[in-house]
Amino acid sequence: MDKNRNQNINTRYSRLLIGCFVAALMLPSLVLIFTDNYSFVRAVAAVLIPTGFYTLWAVASRRSGLMVWGGLIWMIFAALQLVLLYMFGNSIIAVDMFTNLFTTNSTEAGELLGNIWPMVMFVAALYIPLLMLATHSLQQKFTIAPATRRCAAIVGAVMMLVGCATLQFDVFPFNVVENLYRSFDELVHVRRYPTSSADFDFKAERNKTTDQREIYVMVVGEASRASSWQLYGYERENNPLLAEQSNLVVYKNMLTQSNATHKSVPLILSSVSANNHSEIYQRQSIVRLYKDAGFRTLVVSCQAPNRGLIQMMCDDADSVIYLNGQHDGAMLEPLRKAIQSDSSDLFVLLHSYGSHFNYAERYPEDFSRYKPDDDVSISRKNRERMVNAYDNSVLYTDWFVSQVIATLSEAECCSAMFYCSDHGEDLYDDRRARFLHSSPTITYYQAYVACFGWYSDAWRTANPEKALAAENNIFAPATTHSVFHTVAQLADIDSEYISSEVSLVSNEFDYDVERHYLSDHCEPKRYVDMGLNRDDLAEFAKRGINDLE
Repeated sequence: MDKNRNQNINTRYSRLLIGCFVAALMLPSLVLIFTDNYSFVRAVAAVLIPTGFYTLWAVASRRSGLMVWGGLIWMIFAALQLVLLYMFGNSIIAVDMFTNLFTTNSTEAGELLGNIWPMVMFVAALYIPLLMLATHSLQQKFTIAPATRRCAAIVGAVMMLVGCATLQFDVFPFNVVENLYRSFDELVHVRRYPTSSADFDFKAERNKTTDQREIYVMVVGEASRASSWQLYGYERENNPLLAEQSNLVVYKNMLTQSNATHKSVPLILSSVSANNHSEIYQRQSIVRLYKDAGFRTLVVSCQAPNRGLIQMMCDDADSVIYLNGQHDGAMLEPLRKAIQSDSSDLFVLLHSYGSHFNYAERYPEDFSRYKPDDDVSISRKNRERMVNAYDNSVLYTDWFVSQVIATLSEAECCSAMFYCSDHGEDLYDDRRARFLHSSPTITYYQAYVACFGWYSDAWRTANPEKALAAENNIFAPATTHSVFHTVAQLADIDSEYISSEVSLVSNEFDYDVERHYLSDHCEPKRYVDMGLNRDDLAEFAKRGINDLE
């Protein structure tokens, strides 16, 4: 009697554990069917293939508790997918998202996790009890009854076969496994960069156009969308200082090539574009170009070093300073010291923190103009506070860049400063409820970035044709591919790797070239093929940008 009773408990517990395991792992797949508007056939595959797979996995051993613990990797994928759906609203875990996990510093990760705690708590409440049930099953030495195991295996196999018959294999979690592999492959290429680019030679030659000292500063912004800048018509006056700069030229048609920092910034620093991205691992950066042209070079970054491609590209500089999360204004002192240390020609790259999340951490209290702007959890109901903090970060960037310009003006030399953000940001702007960046699908707010140049009177006098071209190209259909070539031509550097057809200070800019975006799988895609929806196209149209459909 006791034996039969124990066997019944064993069977019921095992069935419960298997059912909970499959149901918990299927939750992301079911949500994706609705968020990504799957076709009927793909929806069938998205249900049958993973359900069958998880069922077969659960009964691969007589000890179901062992297989549940063995399925921890699937739980991690499911938990990550649910968190990302909470933030972005749709799409699977992309290659860029995995790469961000490997390259984001712990401070940034902590800021993000601290603001998505409701979903973190939800996934913890979903999967930790499941692991506890599995542990209890192992402790009690529960096993699956042979008949139950056979039945589950048959059902699982049939479901997978029927699902595979749809020929729709791009379903969760298998597409995520592929993306994880792609991410590792990309990281391998990054780690090999010092070797793969070691023999590269720009063969740079400089045509010095003035007897004065020359100083050029390149500022890389972070997550700064043009639509939230006063310079681009935003209703808030968060660029009061830059708006008064007479020598400022604002480029009104600049699009990013990627919405993920680990790809967008290297594309800014390199001569390659989305069209030939694979060559980025064989070429060196703008820092090396200026160094080869005879400039003393300095890199100052508010980011933390992470051995990613950005850091490796900057390692060629004569001096590299990391400020590890300090406010951008901390970069001004190293800039001033570099200018004052000697009279050599100088190139400085400033990598800002800009408007990178968490926005409330990106500016001192003195710049808290728009309130309330306190740190809150990521949620549409908190949009007002997040937007206020974001706008304050832009206000602080206005001050910081104006100080860079003032520092160059005080140096009384031939100088120029060029600013461009790596990508933009979603802020729950419309019915899609999108937030942050790095999502597999691009939006207007992520694509359209702030970009402008400041050209001193001395530089304009020495380069009258370039100065005129800079003014004429304010509506040029550019991407961040233009940044390298524009900054290179500020100093009149010649190299076979510099193209006048994409330089914003060249009268040879090609207005007919199609703009491209680097997809999550590192494939060049025409912007017209990126799936921008009617809301995005309407916003672009307001800016007079109509070549994306």
